[in-house]
Amino acid sequence: MAEEWLAVLPDSDAAIAAARALRPAADQLVVHASGRPWLLGCWAPELLTLATAGTTAGAARVAVFGCGPTGSATLAQRLGRVRSVDEVGSTVAGLCGSFHLLASVGGRVRAQGTLACVRRVFRARYGDAVIAADSAHLLARLIGADWEPAWLALRLSSMTTPFPLHESTPWRGVRAVPGDRWLSLEPDGTAAERLRWRAPEPVLPLAEGAPAVRRALAGAVAACTAPGGTVSSDLSGGMDSTSLAFLAADGPARLVTYRWAEHDSGNDDADYAQRAAARLPAARHLVQAPQELAPMFGELSPDAPPADPEEPFAFVRNRQRLAHVARVMAAEGSRVHLAGHGGDELFRPGPGYLHDLVRQRPLVGLRYARAYRFLARWSGPALLRALAEHRSPARELALRTAALTDPPPGARHLDFGWTYPSHLPPWTTPAAADAARELLRAAAREPVEPLAPRRAQHAVLLALRSAGVALRQAERISAAHGARLAVPYLDDQVIDAALAVRLEERNSPYRFKPLLAAAMRGTVPDPLLERTTKGEFSADFYVGLRRHRRDLLALFDEPLLARYGLIDGAAVRAVLLRPHQNASELGRLDATLAGEMWLRALDRRLPPLSGSAGPLPAAPLRPDSTREVTGQP
Repeated sequence: MAEEWLAVLPDSDAAIAAARALRPAADQLVVHASGRPWLLGCWAPELLTLATAGTTAGAARVAVFGCGPTGSATLAQRLGRVRSVDEVGSTVAGLCGSFHLLASVGGRVRAQGTLACVRRVFRARYGDAVIAADSAHLLARLIGADWEPAWLALRLSSMTTPFPLHESTPWRGVRAVPGDRWLSLEPDGTAAERLRWRAPEPVLPLAEGAPAVRRALAGAVAACTAPGGTVSSDLSGGMDSTSLAFLAADGPARLVTYRWAEHDSGNDDADYAQRAAARLPAARHLVQAPQELAPMFGELSPDAPPADPEEPFAFVRNRQRLAHVARVMAAEGSRVHLAGHGGDELFRPGPGYLHDLVRQRPLVGLRYARAYRFLARWSGPALLRALAEHRSPARELALRTAALTDPPPGARHLDFGWTYPSHLPPWTTPAAADAARELLRAAAREPVEPLAPRRAQHAVLLALRSAGVALRQAERISAAHGARLAVPYLDDQVIDAALAVRLEERNSPYRFKPLLAAAMRGTVPDPLLERTTKGEFSADFYVGLRRHRRDLLALFDEPLLARYGLIDGAAVRAVLLRPHQNASELGRLDATLAGEMWLRALDRRLPPLSGSAGPLPAAPLRPDSTREVTGQP
């Protein structure tokens, strides 16, 4: 299957050069009302819904790209009397689905993705015009951009790039449009980013908020099932996947559920999954034994298939497993596979919300804090310090920067800050650590704006956007193997509905995911909503590590990360060879694995697109060669 991509061009002669460079690689073309190229790329025809309203000369054109909520006729009707791209957002207001919204009205162009970054928009200047695309790597190839070593050095600190660089790209001259903004492409070749959404205040009581969440989630699932055919869904036994399976069963599509049997006999997911399957008799239920499933750490060797070249893939140790599940589901006839990713981030974000709650509702907040203290065995003084701390995002960024090379805090460390601390692994070189720190210092010199005024909302949005970046890459893997991944919990309408509910009613030390349970009451059987445990998969981690240790050692025998001065390859091999009491230290290897596989993909990268200069290889990182990301349009 050819790589999918979409480019968006302004309605201007200034974009003709970009169109000429992109056209040989594209198999799809949509034009503006003026006749100039508007959308180019490679995509399956069913992914794009196009509507036009108005006269030929002044027609308004809107395209929905992705898991769209409606057909062309309905979309055209919604266009109504739209006269500007500023008004186009109203055409999809309240509609569910995961899609790019694209519009061309009166010579101006609008492009936007989704709040959680499952659908992303990137921008870059080519010649006399800024153009947009859903692929940063595509734009990098177009403009001949190279990657930034300091960015990759910082990425070694965690599986996602730390705030406020969480939506940045590794490519010089290629910029990501934040999920809560839309991009305006003007006829004169300029561009601007405009705010399209603000996090709601968490004021709705559960009795009002839960039905809204249920409607939004049902709509998100319906956007996947409405075309009919066969769809599939994870049915692990957890509340997230179970809710999706029951909602999907109500749709017109035939349902196939999927579960892999875990290695850990103490995991009670199987029991709850079997109970759920028994209540879904019309669905086909597929369970794979552990020996049938691709283990973790598969396809991570020097001769493995190339990784996604856009950026390091956060779920790198599960890359082969994602492809395996997609192939199995495609063999069952499934065109889309529903997964519960994002449910934890949205409905069980952790106790950091206490920092806001004790200020909004002190008695409730202190009662909840006391309950968490006993459950997690926190010390009283540590809890009080975490609740009393009141630093700004900028001050916190400075502290995180200073502590970047410190070892991670213990499991009982308390921090209710704006972000979770990021720490470089001990195999990072001093030069790479210096470059990563300087990149964070440069970010701190700019205004550091949180994603929402309150920490609780900000933290959830940051977690969702970080997850969405990775899940977007996971979707590419699954689509290439036949069954496209869908993550309804990350749809805009679901996020908006959930964040509007009171903090103390969507989070609780006494109940597991109370908001989701309330929303699914009457759809999912009560015994499944009353589960208080969560599956644990460290046994799968160690099984995969034992099976693929030789491949991982070979990967770090002559790593490209070491060639560029970012890591000490011998130190990584030593970590792989010594015994471990838990997975925490090896878990820190994930970001390094992702970076190494990404560099190897670039080493086999496609040539530059026609008309662009070839990208030059990045120079090895040295203490005197630290650079900031430059060239942003």
